[in-house]
Amino acid sequence: MNKWLKFTMLYIGAVVVGLSQLKITPIIKPLAEQLQVNMTQMSLLTSVFTISGIFIAIPGGILVSRYGAKKLLLIVMSCLVLGNVLGILSKSFSLLLVSRAIEGISFSTIVMIAVVLINDWFKDSHYSGTAIGIFTTFPATASLIGMNLFLPLSNRFGIFASSYLLAGLGIFLVISYFFLIEEPITEKQEEAVVGINVLKEAAQNKTVWVLGILQGVMAFVLYSYIALYPLLFTDYYSLPVSQANFYASLFGLFGIPFGVIAGMLIDKMKNRGLIFIAAYGMMLAACLAAPYLAGSQVAFILQILFLSVSASLASSSVTIMVPNVVREERLLSVSLSIVNIFYYSCIVIGAPLVAAIIEKMSWPIGLLLLASVACIGLVASFVLTKQFNQSIGGIRNEQNI
Repeated sequence: MNKWLKFTMLYIGAVVVGLSQLKITPIIKPLAEQLQVNMTQMSLLTSVFTISGIFIAIPGGILVSRYGAKKLLLIVMSCLVLGNVLGILSKSFSLLLVSRAIEGISFSTIVMIAVVLINDWFKDSHYSGTAIGIFTTFPATASLIGMNLFLPLSNRFGIFASSYLLAGLGIFLVISYFFLIEEPITEKQEEAVVGINVLKEAAQNKTVWVLGILQGVMAFVLYSYIALYPLLFTDYYSLPVSQANFYASLFGLFGIPFGVIAGMLIDKMKNRGLIFIAAYGMMLAACLAAPYLAGSQVAFILQILFLSVSASLASSSVTIMVPNVVREERLLSVSLSIVNIFYYSCIVIGAPLVAAIIEKMSWPIGLLLLASVACIGLVASFVLTKQFNQSIGGIRNEQNI
């Protein structure tokens, strides 16, 4: 099967996973009223989706190395189906929370699995960075679709209509992956090279830890805004719900092309640190501007544009760079797991923490926290640039890239 066709199928699956993660946000108010819970509790339904990633990131990397990416892909997509079915049957907030955690297993591992598969499919191609860059746009694509689809869908067919849709798509994808995607030959390794020793070896790479911090900052800011954008526009700027969801959907629309651009830049630029500095500089500027948009349509769009572009560039660049800074292929999945621990931990922490601060204090203070986190990312970008100048050229020459 052609590698781009396999890639397209994998991308569609990732978008479905992203839609499952985002399905709560557009219907957060009517669902809160139905469940009789507050907004801080509702934000848990978004963040708990990724809580499993904290616990299975490292084991997941080891499992990919030992048993193969295809087997794990089938398992995690089955978890997506199970979580959505359980969500349909949920009659209480606590059970819905459990269903979200089960769904989240797919989100917690899809990027790691995908990078391993893409790295194998494109190992003899000059477009590996571009392919990974395209893949990392799946959250933006999911945001664009979900913010415009789920609210009218729930209004017409009921509050859990999105879960029925996603469960059906998940079943279709599990069957398709089983028959059409092959296990990478490079994944079949001896158990002796897989385990705690590989983890220790991967953890010695300081650049992987810096990439993890950068990915964590991006996740904290990105998913906090994804969860809170509709409320920012309705509660703080007093916009109608439909208009608020439209603005929130622009976040995905703007982000899609820049994930691709990041892949192209990583493939061609020598001074890659500049991409990270630009991305996190724009992220900081967008966060600082968020409380001061003054109800202006142009200001809304520019703030969303800057934040979307910065998050897309940052996420894509980090994901693309991990295979480039890992010296041996056997360390790739575990190195991705280290980065993913930061990613999923910050998603879980971000939205509930910011929502709690907003409820107890104010919107400007909550948004200031996001700006402070973005500032950490900018500092880490300069650290990464220094590391690139010292070592990345030698690594790339050694790998003959």
